[in-house]
Amino acid sequence: MCNFLLIITLIYVLAKLFGLIAWSWLLVFMPLIAWIIWNVFLIGLGIVIRLHEKGRHE
Repeated sequence: MCNFLLIITLIYVLAKLFGLIAWSWLLVFMPLIAWIIWNVFLIGLGIVIRLHEKGRHE
C-alpha cells in the first residue's frame, strides 16, 4: 500500500512539474498526506490500547 501511494504521489508531482495538471500542491501531495494521517492514527490507536491494557492489570 505504501509503495502504491508513493508512486501515485511521484506521478502527480511529475505531472504538476511538467504542466500536465493544474492542481494545487495540496491535492498533489494528498496520497502522501493520507498515508501519514493513517499511520499516525494507527500509532495513536496502539498507544491507547496499550495504556488501556496496562490500566486493567494494575
